[in-house]
Amino acid sequence: MKIVIIIPTLRGGGAERVVSRLTKEWAKSHQVTIAFFDSSRTSYYCAGRIVDLDLRLPISGNRLMRIMKKTYYIVVVSARLITLLRQEQPDRIFSFMEKANFVAIAAASWVGCIDRLYVSVRINPMFLPFLVRRALIPLLYRIPAGIVAVSDGVKQSLELLHVSATKISVIPNPISRTDKQAIGQKSVALLPNRFILGVGRLDYQKGFDRLVEAFHRLGRPELHLVILGEGEEQLELINLSREFEIEKRVHFPGYVIDVETWYRHAECFVLSSRSEGCPNVLVEAMAEGCSVISFDCKDGPSEIIQDGENGLLVPEGDIEGLTKSIALVIDDEALRRNLVVNGMERVKMFEVKEIAARWLALESNTDVFQNNH
Repeated sequence: MKIVIIIPTLRGGGAERVVSRLTKEWAKSHQVTIAFFDSSRTSYYCAGRIVDLDLRLPISGNRLMRIMKKTYYIVVVSARLITLLRQEQPDRIFSFMEKANFVAIAAASWVGCIDRLYVSVRINPMFLPFLVRRALIPLLYRIPAGIVAVSDGVKQSLELLHVSATKISVIPNPISRTDKQAIGQKSVALLPNRFILGVGRLDYQKGFDRLVEAFHRLGRPELHLVILGEGEEQLELINLSREFEIEKRVHFPGYVIDVETWYRHAECFVLSSRSEGCPNVLVEAMAEGCSVISFDCKDGPSEIIQDGENGLLVPEGDIEGLTKSIALVIDDEALRRNLVVNGMERVKMFEVKEIAARWLALESNTDVFQNNH
């Protein structure tokens, strides 16, 4: 089978990790091609042929100039993708994230292979810009063969935007226990101290400001907080830790290749996001034997965590509740051990071999992710 994957970048991120894992599984038996739009940095290794559609066009200047450059960029990238699809004549086309999905729909329609295109929605569409969620998604997502939602919550939101439920399949993110997919810097030596861990892009959605505040309220001078990742809010988070006078115990190692090691040594992993789709990091932490705590944000965490069994769910935005949950996990060894054991059992359903096969069976248009609550 010929498979073409379309994704905006191969930088560090959840969708990129998913593509890395899926391609390495599919490439064992199929011909895989990965096309992406931005080659400025590659953080993940993918198996298969890599096609760079990047124009390397700086989007700068006044507002009119930026609009003209973006329009030109979209047109040329679409044309290059059309050429690729004509050459490949793929049996399956999978696109990831709206930036790629919309271009893929246009190109596949032009080539006449729209019946082989499945677009993947990675986050709750209600958090996308108004024009995207109210105009483009209802209009364009009726065109491809199917839509892949990363969680039941994302599927429900798509239905509220008038995307037909019959077109939507739910497939969670895969994990690979033996996979070293990242291309990046080695970690600094692990801290000799006990630490709480957060992982993700340093942006508003991921809510690390809430994690820093909860850590401050925790008031445990023997504990440190480590936040792995990069993003535009790093300076703000550093300044916040200074305001709380905990800057010596809050660490930002950046983007690291051996995140599994950090999971294994952490006292617990905390997801403080304001919104999610299907958070990879929760499943990855569970797989490495790390107890997990998460805000019950929309969407995803409640579809992975069974509160009190394989992790702890905290009402969305309840920072004091998050602080108390962290203290509970740290102080109660029996609880922590129970969460770890049940968490490692829970993640078996996310193994990459099973998830990769479900992607290739999408033509059935049936949900493939049972919530198992």
